[in-house]
Amino acid sequence: MQPDLKYDMPPANSHEQCETAHTALQAEKEHGRHELHPPQQQDFLHQRWRRRPSPAMWHLILLLGDGIVLLALLELLLPLPPHLGLAVSGNGFGSWSTHFAWLCLALASWCCAVNIMQAQTLSCAASLLKSPLYVLGSLALMLVFCISFLYLAIGNEVVSYMSALLLFLAVAAPALVVWRVILAEAINVPRFRRQAVIVGVNAAGRSVARELLEAKHPSANVVGFISEEIEQQEQQDGLPVLGSRSALHSLAQSGVIDMLIMAIDYKDHPELFQEALAGAQRGLTVLPVTTVYESTSGKIPVEHLGDQWCTVMPAGHSSSLLYICWARMLDLMFGLCGLLILALSFPFLALLIYLDSPGPIFYTQERTGYHGRTFSIYKFRSMHTQKEQARRPAWLTKDDPRITRVGRFLRATHLDEVPQVLNILRGEMSLIGPRPERPAFVADLEESNIFYRYRLSVKPGLTGWAQVKYGYGVADQDELVKLQYDLYYIKHRSFLFDLLILLKTCIEVGCAHGS
Repeated sequence: MQPDLKYDMPPANSHEQCETAHTALQAEKEHGRHELHPPQQQDFLHQRWRRRPSPAMWHLILLLGDGIVLLALLELLLPLPPHLGLAVSGNGFGSWSTHFAWLCLALASWCCAVNIMQAQTLSCAASLLKSPLYVLGSLALMLVFCISFLYLAIGNEVVSYMSALLLFLAVAAPALVVWRVILAEAINVPRFRRQAVIVGVNAAGRSVARELLEAKHPSANVVGFISEEIEQQEQQDGLPVLGSRSALHSLAQSGVIDMLIMAIDYKDHPELFQEALAGAQRGLTVLPVTTVYESTSGKIPVEHLGDQWCTVMPAGHSSSLLYICWARMLDLMFGLCGLLILALSFPFLALLIYLDSPGPIFYTQERTGYHGRTFSIYKFRSMHTQKEQARRPAWLTKDDPRITRVGRFLRATHLDEVPQVLNILRGEMSLIGPRPERPAFVADLEESNIFYRYRLSVKPGLTGWAQVKYGYGVADQDELVKLQYDLYYIKHRSFLFDLLILLKTCIEVGCAHGS
């Protein structure tokens, strides 16, 4: 479970921005104007603006960096001697243009691959985990395109180039990963982050501020709040309230900020939205609070959606046939491997469970699955049978007395979940998806949140985005947070997203972070 956030200190390097904004606004009040700063301070603020690379600049650096790394590796590998399997005889392209043809082939294949994988978006490039993973996927796809293009040009002779392509893949993978990690670190330097103000001192604004403050690599530093009211308290959750419409106008003109996060309804506060639109004309990025919250936290803010219910839904398309085939293939592969693991571990775990407490080795329980259909889930028993049966359905708590000594080990290592490979092979569950809950809990949660039913639109999973980000839920409030993660997964699920979840799951299991 994530720790509670402390608001006593602002985020790294944001305190200086808050002081700058306060000083600027105070100077304006003393001089009786809101449009201009004192000349020296204005020059200082514009210098800070110029030192922050724009998103377009970062994207250009990303494109140039990827291209330079690829071309440098090709220039290094192509001249190698024939006995290494890298000689290019020119049989297919002509000796005079072989070198140029390889460069064009590599760049064309790379462009196709990264566009399909979306590996050159800034949100991907800024992630220390996603960026290397996506670039490795792009390299693998690039190899497929290279082979396809070569086959069209030279037919069966493409086999003679396989060793060259595989060696290029082996060399390019670590080089591109190192480059992407360096770039992600640079993008996340606090000094280079965009400076944002949150327009609206309300629950939605405070929520997105909390997510930006606690994020390891936030997309922006929060300078403060812009209030809907003329008179407002000076601080809100440790961040300053910089003023209202006139303050927003001054900050936008000065260059202190380059992002507006709108946490208000334009119908209720049209004057603030007019000011935000004027800022957008000057180059400011204007985003709704739900978009920033989602991209920063990896959750859908269901409690702050209002009439923006479409935020929950995928962007106008369902899962592709290719992804459905991938998911089912992954389920079958894992189910068969898991069946082998179950057979090998069963004698040892069964003996431990039997000696620790009386009762059956396996534990079955009714759960709600795909489209609301109920099924029996299988687990190694981790609780005292008498204590579980004597109580009504209830959430687990920390140090719950119902859990046995062996059960704590099983839950920490997630070994109690291994029998669910049977549910996966039967098609009742998938490897990745929202965790299935008991029907009694589902009925209660559907009453408390209208979006909970949408969680049942995909098969439940053995692991999922909510599990690797939040872990077990012990109360209704925890289930609300897990619902936000589950809805985010349903909206964004993809081949690479599944690989990311599997990687995080392996880390969780290896570190025994279960409960």
